[in-house]
Amino acid sequence: MSQKHPIEGEAWAKNIDRVVALIGEKENFLFCGDIDPDSVGSMMSLALFLRLMDKQASIVLENGLNENLDYLINILEYNSIRILKTEDEIESAGKSVDAIVVCDTANTKLVPFYSVLSDKFFTRNFPVIEIDHHFGADSEDLTEEGIKLFRKANATTEIIGELLQKLMKQFPETTDPFNQRNILIGLITGLLGDTVGGKVVPLREDFDYWMKELGGRLAKNTRWRGAKEGRPADNKDTKFSNPENIGEYLDRLSDEQEDCLTALTNRIDSNNGLGFLNLMESTYKEVETVCQPYNSDWFADILRFLLNRVPEEAGKIGVIFYNGKNAEGKDCIFVKLRRAVDYGGFDLRQVEGQLKGAFDGFYMGGGGHPGAVSFRLVPQQEETFLSQFHPVANFIKSNMK
Repeated sequence: MSQKHPIEGEAWAKNIDRVVALIGEKENFLFCGDIDPDSVGSMMSLALFLRLMDKQASIVLENGLNENLDYLINILEYNSIRILKTEDEIESAGKSVDAIVVCDTANTKLVPFYSVLSDKFFTRNFPVIEIDHHFGADSEDLTEEGIKLFRKANATTEIIGELLQKLMKQFPETTDPFNQRNILIGLITGLLGDTVGGKVVPLREDFDYWMKELGGRLAKNTRWRGAKEGRPADNKDTKFSNPENIGEYLDRLSDEQEDCLTALTNRIDSNNGLGFLNLMESTYKEVETVCQPYNSDWFADILRFLLNRVPEEAGKIGVIFYNGKNAEGKDCIFVKLRRAVDYGGFDLRQVEGQLKGAFDGFYMGGGGHPGAVSFRLVPQQEETFLSQFHPVANFIKSNMK
């Protein structure tokens, strides 16, 4: 597969028109992609519009979602969008599916059940729409013949928003998607998720446009109901009326999780703007009294906070490494880097070449944005990994401005 590149001008206009036409023609859509707030928000928002058009939609979510995204599951279930968690469920749904939509996914390694989807759909000239904003050496087209909506954006939900505007014009008889609270919630969730709550915004003008548009529409379309017999009043903690509500829900932690976050924050090793946090399995015994296992769903929310906490504590760049599994279920070591919000003096994508050189055949892939990247390595002894990572750290130190 070839590396992804932004599509612009006439090619973009042609592709988005082809997507609109395909959506008009087909009746049953299967969504898949990397699982994070942007990808799920993108898939859900477009799937909800398809339901307004009386079309069918299902979404591949192998392991469900973290507690902070539980409201998306509730929306999917309420709107009869089927959640597929196993190969058998994909095989069964595939008998009636006539189009695939892949959202916010840089490469094949990040697609749950990729081998099944590839065998059944991607390699058979099946109608596929790819929608993404990830570019770089590790990015790749998932299909040869699929329709590609690739462009620079703060989040894939911005691209979905543009697509919905086109669909609304083409199918004016369909309910306005920007007056549908759940669609708005999905779009805002993705935009906040990929910009760290609006703190890391590569394209400010686009971000401001969409937040004003979506936030205003959400406020306008939110109605508060008082208590009635057999029904409690609407809960303002869980019924969102503006982007701030959604951001607060995404950022919530329990008291126990806060204690764990504090303990790990105290373990950040910072020097001259560069911070490291080792979350390899050997370090868990040092925090096991306040933290649940690193591979638990409970800890996943804390990790999300740490990815931003480490660079902010260090001042410029933060690095976290930990053991985990990639989208194919294979064991690996994750190396994740983020820049502090106010620092822009180093393009983190430069680290990829250094990792490939330092780890040679142990490099499994990765990529991201100038301010946030994630890489995967074949598991090895912790001492060996740390020793081989040392020249990579020196490269970062010597190139930080």
